[in-house]
Amino acid sequence: MRKTARPAFTLVELLVVIAIIGVLVGLLLPAVQAAREAARRMQCSNNLKQVGLALHNYHDTFRKFPQGARVGLTEPNSWRFALLPYLEQQAIFDLAKAAQGAGTRVNFYPKGNTAHTLADYNVYTQPMVNLVLPAYACPSSATPEIYTYSSNFAGLGTQRVGYVGIMGAYPDPMGRSTASYPTQYGSYATNNGGLLINENKAFRDITDGTSNTIVVGEQSGNAQFPTRTANYHSGWSGYGYSGTITDWQAAGSNQHRFGSGLTAVYHSPNPSSLGAEANAEWDSNTPLTSYHPGGVHALLADGSTQFITDSIELALLLKLSTRDDGQVIEEW
Repeated sequence: MRKTARPAFTLVELLVVIAIIGVLVGLLLPAVQAAREAARRMQCSNNLKQVGLALHNYHDTFRKFPQGARVGLTEPNSWRFALLPYLEQQAIFDLAKAAQGAGTRVNFYPKGNTAHTLADYNVYTQPMVNLVLPAYACPSSATPEIYTYSSNFAGLGTQRVGYVGIMGAYPDPMGRSTASYPTQYGSYATNNGGLLINENKAFRDITDGTSNTIVVGEQSGNAQFPTRTANYHSGWSGYGYSGTITDWQAAGSNQHRFGSGLTAVYHSPNPSSLGAEANAEWDSNTPLTSYHPGGVHALLADGSTQFITDSIELALLLKLSTRDDGQVIEEW
């Protein structure tokens, strides 16, 4: 019986088909990655909108914004913690109140900078160890979610919050010498923003207009500076120093000042280099950063979010970070 020849691919044809498929996959992959980043970027913006709504709800309750950072590094004393009841995290917030009622406190460093295990933390602190809240995390960030103060904590830490409170800008756009004061390592704290150290501000204090004033900025790290985020000691802690605020503002000698949760804007977003003023988590001028191509998100005092490009003029960014400089805001 005569056999009928069956059609088949030659080796050359097969290689051509494989090559075409490879090219198509190569063309499609960047589009898929871009779509995924667009979705992550939108989620990051939505997170900031949640933070903005929480700030407004806090203001409605207390007629003022929370203090950006209060004294006490080992306790949850930052604006990030104060907003938890307005981010559907009342139970976590209540831990601090329960600890006070029991004559103790939430304490992330019960043994100082020595070896820790989870059992070293009291029952009020344990639920906050390694806790990650999605509203405080940018999904585009490749920076580790958990911040540990040192190797002595054996992987036990707190969330590296991806958003930082804006205490203002340095130098002051209006040239006021009373708007800033030195902290340490060449950095400056300021009192010309919306979220301050040991101070509450309200809408009435934002005389430049709520749509022209940044109160929270993205600081989720980037490939060059993945850990330069204001989370020193913990993502929930406030500011610590020796001496009084008066000593501090008067630049008294030997005043040790360090903290987390706030920054005074000194650099453009995602800068290419940093000086001593922003080269560690405890500095007061840590920059705004993100893994988004081209810029960072920012929350304005009116509750809206904007994408701030890396190419924004620094002088304009300083104005936007100041609540009461009276300067004209150019189109941006």
